Amino acid sequence: MSYAIIDDVISQIEWNFMCLHLWTFFSNFALENNLSTQAKNIKLKFSDWRGFILSGYKIKDSLESLYINQEKENFFSTFVEINAFRGILWAMLEWIEKDKKFKRWLTNIIKEEQMDVFRYTLRFIRNILSHNIDPEMRLHEHDFRELQRKIVTLNSPSIKNWIVDFKVDYEKVLPKSWIKNYSFEIKIDFNTLKKGTPFYQLVPKADIYMLCEFCYNLIVYYKLGLQLEN
Repeated sequence: MSYAIIDDVISQIEWNFMCLHLWTFFSNFALENNLSTQAKNIKLKFSDWRGFILSGYKIKDSLESLYINQEKENFFSTFVEINAFRGILWAMLEWIEKDKKFKRWLTNIIKEEQMDVFRYTLRFIRNILSHNIDPEMRLHEHDFRELQRKIVTLNSPSIKNWIVDFKVDYEKVLPKSWIKNYSFEIKIDFNTLKKGTPFYQLVPKADIYMLCEFCYNLIVYYKLGLQLEN
């Protein structure tokens, strides 16, 4: 993988993690404050001198809906989360599978026995996020059937009885990091996956936030190591 592509992957993870924070803040701010009175047309100008207008009426209606329906799952938060989660996990998976140097580094960090577990955790969650925008994120067969077949034929000692169990303890995985007393676990039993099951029952949203945060922290840790080498 070229240095330019590596930079793109790193940027993809960093930008999506930043957007997850920033747009979640804006979403919460819009829930707590009726911003519809400030809505107006937004005029966009492009490099080829053309323009486009985003409707102030559309913006006003959306902001009113957010403020009035505070107790309901709102489209804005759902859209932001799904896209940020997908962007971070997609980029991390691409980096692992296409950059041998990074994969060797990562193997030393999370240990070889957890590499397959990490990859299949990323792949499964990414599949769900790529094929579904419904708030309940119900499973479709194409989200997991292919992965089931691969896990059966993988014969990995770290994946037993079709159960992918990814555990992260920061003090063990990143012992020189600034993060202490912090851990999480994502356990996916491919034996029991069924069409129509709500995704967040299998993998709680809090765990996906922590998985994305872990991917971001790996980037920080990796870049710090590169700086020390230079």
